[in-house]
Amino acid sequence: MLLLLAVAQQEGRKIQSLDRLGYYDFFADNPFIVLDGSKKTDPVDAVTLEIAGFSRAQLAYASSGQRFASRRRRLQHDVAQLVALRLAAIDSNGYVITPQGAQVTEALRTAYADAYRKSSEIVLRRLYPMSAKSLESNVETWLGHSSLLLDLLDEVTDAVVPPLSELPAAPPDGGNR
Repeated sequence: MLLLLAVAQQEGRKIQSLDRLGYYDFFADNPFIVLDGSKKTDPVDAVTLEIAGFSRAQLAYASSGQRFASRRRRLQHDVAQLVALRLAAIDSNGYVITPQGAQVTEALRTAYADAYRKSSEIVLRRLYPMSAKSLESNVETWLGHSSLLLDLLDEVTDAVVPPLSELPAAPPDGGNR
């Protein structure tokens, strides 16, 4: 994710929502999902990704939708970690890499890091211009409509929590017998 933020900054792209950050990160790690053959750049992007080391074969142990839902559950935690370590920040431009984060990403010179950078460039070029509605529609097409794709990041605002005084008292032994 830090590499994605570095690429976004280098390309002048602002990532203004956690949803978009999650989509970009997931698809940068699974870039062939967004190549559907409908764009003129698909063949070039596919070869670029293959040369970088990505495979067209999807992982067999879980569907794309299931992998996305699993990844999305960790998103808030991962962003919080990057912010706590001062590698990323949230400011008026959205989610951004800090100077410390940029130093870390510059030091990452592995085949995977280089492949992820290339994939991030392709994914950001394709998805960044989409409106929120268009992006959501495309994500549903690519991953399938599923209860797993519920917005797990929305706050729970309709929950009714009784006052503490109305909750049953704990047993005197704390429930341990």
